[in-house]
Amino acid sequence: MKQLIYLLLVVLAFTACTKTFTDTNINPNQFASATPEAIMQGVVKRTSDLLATANMNYHWTGSHLLCIGGGSSRYGVGEDGFWETAYVELLGNLKQIETLYADKPGFENRVQIARIWRSYVYSILVGTYGPVPMKNALQSAGSSSIMFDEEDSVYTNLLSTLKAAGDGIDVTKDKLTYDGVYAGDLTKWKKLANTLRLKLALRCRRNLNTVADAHIQEVMANEALLINQENETAKMAYENIDGNQSPYFIRYVRNVYTSDIAAKMSDFVFTYLRAYKDPRLQAYYDTVPTINRFLVTDTLPSQLDDSLRIVTYTIPYFGMPKAPRLLPGWGITADPVGGLNILTYSDPKKSIVFAADKPFIHLSYAETLFMKAEAAKLGLGGSKTAEEYYNAGIDANFANWGISSAAVAYKAQDGIKFGTSSPGFLNYLGIVSTGISLDDMQKIWIQRWLNYFPDGGFDAWCLIRRTRMLDLPPLTNPANQFITETYADMPNRWVYPTTVINYNVPGYNEAVAKLGGDEKNPYINLKFLQPLARKDWDKVPAAINFSFIQKWYGSDMQQLAASGAKYTLVRAYKL
Repeated sequence: MKQLIYLLLVVLAFTACTKTFTDTNINPNQFASATPEAIMQGVVKRTSDLLATANMNYHWTGSHLLCIGGGSSRYGVGEDGFWETAYVELLGNLKQIETLYADKPGFENRVQIARIWRSYVYSILVGTYGPVPMKNALQSAGSSSIMFDEEDSVYTNLLSTLKAAGDGIDVTKDKLTYDGVYAGDLTKWKKLANTLRLKLALRCRRNLNTVADAHIQEVMANEALLINQENETAKMAYENIDGNQSPYFIRYVRNVYTSDIAAKMSDFVFTYLRAYKDPRLQAYYDTVPTINRFLVTDTLPSQLDDSLRIVTYTIPYFGMPKAPRLLPGWGITADPVGGLNILTYSDPKKSIVFAADKPFIHLSYAETLFMKAEAAKLGLGGSKTAEEYYNAGIDANFANWGISSAAVAYKAQDGIKFGTSSPGFLNYLGIVSTGISLDDMQKIWIQRWLNYFPDGGFDAWCLIRRTRMLDLPPLTNPANQFITETYADMPNRWVYPTTVINYNVPGYNEAVAKLGGDEKNPYINLKFLQPLARKDWDKVPAAINFSFIQKWYGSDMQQLAASGAKYTLVRAYKL
């Protein structure tokens, strides 16, 4: 393993950063004599680092699975470093594998693996920005006019490349000697190629229609070549060794960080978890220290008489809102939740999420089951029913978090079980609901969203934008130069970096034309998205509502007393 870490550091040491967009054509400082293994391991690690950092800076906020404290939980629209890292350190290095080894006997499979990962990286770029350079990017001759490919063209290319790369792997031939994803198992790489193809085809059905459906039907007709068990999950393991520690650990454990970047459970996911008695509340998040817990006022009946008791008690979990400011139209003068001491809100499960050696999950077994459920629900194939895949996906997620014993009761609830619905709860401002309809597709999407904790922030962003299955609250502290209202909805895309605008004017202008409007507008639509129906949030009726946290320890005084929780009796009265 120490040799693997050395190879990672060697590749990264020889990967130069670009200062202009024209440098994304070719990196003159590329370590051309590196082996495919060394290059691939460096690229996989940098991809994991890049996505983990984007989670902390942007996608945890966008997914609503976590909030960032101190007013920093804002909807960003990107940064130059993400684009440059993707093109230079990831795609540029992968290009080197193809350039150096595509025609060399004995390297066929390693080249196909590089093409699979290249498709994965491009899928992140096109899902983030829309039109991106692909056909004439990474060429050997520099150019100041690097043109952009439209979304449909990129997705069509990626689907075809993943099919060819998966089909092109011959498990009897060469493999990666060092492989931080699958330890040289070529069959698993074939499965990743096909599962990525299913993922992208489901994402771009809106814009590719029959082309996407054909890919879905093909992979669903041969499920043996999809991810089919937990040990086939695509992930990269970190180690508790300097240079190869999880980015979450580096930011939140090794480094001294301030409260303005603290990661906390969001009040939106908290309301969802409470609405459906979801045991992932305990699995995903830590309890709040007793001294900092939120105080609830509740009214409970008694089994002994017909009187009611007003009681107060503290609760072990609490979510942080993304709306730290009240809008004037709501008519609420004081916010009892936003603006609390940040220690009042629950941390992610630090022993797991912030562990130095926590692996980064790129594509999981549970996610694959939810994608199969969607494909089956669409009538596009599968050996099982959509409900069977869906239930298996919940089981796989619960097993991965060590809560399998709770799965049966969870799946039996209204709103979770196929063919049922639930009103859920309103959030504490009463402006959005966690209700789940009779539409079983919504159930599939919501479970897939919950499965993305904590690594799948980008994928959650894609899923939410594609389906609009969540009734998301507004963010009332935008602090973004591209958002002019006093509130913000989730952006539809990131804006292009300044390096593109400054150094590739023809390409940038063409990209703007392909987007069909002002690309600085964070709500301009990408083709795979369900259009965002924006609300005038200032006119949405609001009222403080704590029903989602009341009855925490039971529905009457006897259950409260039996729980052992400390409480204060304020007064008793009869109706």
